[in-house]
Amino acid sequence: EMLKVLAADGYVNYERYKGVTLTESGMNYARQIRKKHHVVENFLINYMDMDPNTAHNEACKMEHVISTDYMLKMCHIVGTPVDSDCQSCESPCKAATGTGPRSIESMDCMKVGDTGKISHIKSEDTDIVRRLMSMGFVPGRPVTLKSKLSDKGPRIIGVGDSTIALDAEMAAAIFVDTVG
Repeated sequence: EMLKVLAADGYVNYERYKGVTLTESGMNYARQIRKKHHVVENFLINYMDMDPNTAHNEACKMEHVISTDYMLKMCHIVGTPVDSDCQSCESPCKAATGTGPRSIESMDCMKVGDTGKISHIKSEDTDIVRRLMSMGFVPGRPVTLKSKLSDKGPRIIGVGDSTIALDAEMAAAIFVDTVG
């Protein structure tokens, strides 16, 4: 019965006693589900401190219910690289579509006066990630490097309407899309 439903929806070609094959639409849907799985799994491991086996099992449950919008937000947070699953993304980022160059660099490497939007936060220390996000450093927010007190010293950063001083280690965990 389910094969008939999938065939009626255009996801599979089904002939009784002859087998089943995925249609192009079915293949794209499968890629979207796989991409959601990878993004959720990476998020759970890297930001929620879940062990890989538990994260995999949870991602298997969540991949079917998470919306594409929230998956994309997670994708930007974890900085998931462009891969073969991106070709079927319903709302691909500019890196996946090739509609413009994407220059992502650590806030620590930016020059004074550089601006952009936060792409993602990445650190081995999940406390740093949580602290930065609680201060407003979240993907999509505009940021400006206002000053560097020294190479290894604090950075003065404008985020949204606020100005915040961060040490170099915390600034290095913020990745900024400096184009567009």
